[in-house]
Amino acid sequence: MATHSQTNIKCNDVQTVVIELKKYLRIGREIWFDDRKPWFYNVPHEENSFDGENLTIVVSKNLSKDWVEVEFDFQFGLYFFDEILKQISKNLNTEILLTYYQSTSDEGRLAKFKNGLLELSYIEEYRYDIVIENDLQTIKSNFVADNFGVSGSSFELLKNTKLGEESLIIDYDLINDFNKSEGWKGDSEKDFFTEWNYLHLEQLKK
Repeated sequence: MATHSQTNIKCNDVQTVVIELKKYLRIGREIWFDDRKPWFYNVPHEENSFDGENLTIVVSKNLSKDWVEVEFDFQFGLYFFDEILKQISKNLNTEILLTYYQSTSDEGRLAKFKNGLLELSYIEEYRYDIVIENDLQTIKSNFVADNFGVSGSSFELLKNTKLGEESLIIDYDLINDFNKSEGWKGDSEKDFFTEWNYLHLEQLKK
C-alpha cells in the first residue's frame, strides 16, 4: 500500500516556488532535512495551537536540473490545489505537472498546468460495480472520472480514454512516462544517499 504525490514545477530554484506557495497558503514552520522524513507535522507540538490538524508540503530539487518537486497532502481532494497551481504557472510563466496515485484503490490523477491554464486533467476513480449480463457476473472497479484535454495530449495512451469507461492505466511506470512525455528529465545526477535534501513546509489549516 502506497501513495504517490508529486507535482513538478518547471523552475530551477526552490525558494522561488516557496515564495509562490506562500502567496496562496498559510505556511508555518519551514525545516530543511538532509534525509527524507515522514510527514510529521500532523502531530501536536509546542508551536502548534491547532491540535495537530495542520498539513505538510515537501519541496525539493533532487531529481531534475530544471524542475522543482512538490509533495502536497491531498486531504481536501485532488482538485484542491488547481487554482493555486494555475496562478503559479501564470506568475512564473511556466509548466506544472501534477501526478497522484493511490495503489490501494488504484485511484490516480495526471494534470498539466501551463501559463495560467489547466491544459490536461485525467482521473481514474474507484467505484466498485457488479454487472450481470447473460448470466455472467463482471466486477468493474475504476472508471475515467475526468479526461479534460486528453485529445490534445502528447501522451498517446491518454487519447483513447473515454469518460465513464472502466480504466486502470495509472501506475508508477505510466506516471514516469507521462512526465517524460511532457519534457521532465530525471537528470540531477545527485547521489541518492548523500546529496538529497528536503524542505518541509507546515501548511496551516486555520
